[in-house]
Amino acid sequence: MKKRELKLYHKIFIGLILGIITGIILNGIGKDTALVVTLTKWFGLLGKIFLNLIKMVVVPLVLFSITGAVANLTELKKLRSIGIKTILWFFGTGFLCIGTGVVMANIFKPGAGVNLGQANIGTVEVGELPTVYESILGLFPENIFMALVEGEMLQIIVFCIIIGAGLLMLGDRGKPITDFINRCAELMYKVVDIVIRFSPVGVFGLMAQAVTNFGLEIFGPVFKFILVDYGANLFTLAVWYSLILYFVAKVNPIKFFRKGFESWAIAFSTCTSAAALPVAMKNGVNEIGIPEETASFVLPLGATANMNGTGIYFGIVVIFATQLYGIDLPISQQLLLVLTATMLSIGCAAAPQTGLIISVALLEGLGLPLDAIALIAGVYRIVDQIHTSTNSLGDLVVAVAVSASEGDLDRDLLHYGGMFAKEQSS
Repeated sequence: MKKRELKLYHKIFIGLILGIITGIILNGIGKDTALVVTLTKWFGLLGKIFLNLIKMVVVPLVLFSITGAVANLTELKKLRSIGIKTILWFFGTGFLCIGTGVVMANIFKPGAGVNLGQANIGTVEVGELPTVYESILGLFPENIFMALVEGEMLQIIVFCIIIGAGLLMLGDRGKPITDFINRCAELMYKVVDIVIRFSPVGVFGLMAQAVTNFGLEIFGPVFKFILVDYGANLFTLAVWYSLILYFVAKVNPIKFFRKGFESWAIAFSTCTSAAALPVAMKNGVNEIGIPEETASFVLPLGATANMNGTGIYFGIVVIFATQLYGIDLPISQQLLLVLTATMLSIGCAAAPQTGLIISVALLEGLGLPLDAIALIAGVYRIVDQIHTSTNSLGDLVVAVAVSASEGDLDRDLLHYGGMFAKEQSS
């Protein structure tokens, strides 16, 4: 019989459990003893290597994947109206969803209970997010090489969009460059696979160090983080998506959710929008009533650029990190956080565990320590399931809203099925 190989998330959970057990033992021995201090240092090294590998792939991953995504939008000229509406809906839904996550994180305070700032030498000061004026100006890089070196994600995304648009304008002459960029993007996906394969070891090191230093009390915030993350995503599904469907698209949300459930379930179980995309396109056209040309444009674009669930995570993880250190983030800073997270979620490459990778850059940009990532990395698979399924269903919601605004959504097919639609047309 062929030996069954453990899946990656199984290995991550094993690393998590072993790290917890190791941390409990070392914490029981005494975290200040010479042996434990030495072991904790080396376990921390494993975690730091993992985080450094993640940071290593962020910039090239975004650079090639976003440029390639824009350069491959050959239908944008034909679907200019649809394209503009789609991008606006991506921004609008993203802002709503991320705002929901930030509000819920403030209400339920998942990071409260363990003040990591007290356990570290010195104080942690959160960096200032830019004002709206500075944010707009800061989108456009003065020196792209400096932006690449400093990891200025939004500037890199804008640069990628401009380069991608330039390749579109070159037409066939730009195709060799586009093909090269696509190959580079595929290469970076493989590099991400390699990095993520190291994640069980990294999670073991991070958890062993965290539990040794802080004890089992750290798991209260982690459990609350999962509940808040799921709560914000389920609120998005039940409230925001339903309101858009009912008032904008003028369709029955319950019937939509029934016909969109299959793609939601596939995204939830696989943690990849790519796996759900073929089902979403088939059901979107044949059961929900989205025109084929709209579905073929909006849904693939959404799979790479519409990350509502991932954006919710970005907002929550920053508030979570500030609460771990007892830092109060002003309302103005939180509003700018929502805007920044919205931009990052739209520019977020569709690769495995990309949300975890980009959140490292987001926390670093604010000058926050990465202890929050250390705590979340071991359970990220659990929250990534709801992120991905929210992302996938959000693509269908946008496609329905765009189709309704274009006046070509087949509501009879959605509400009554193909037989009724055929009788009406005969």
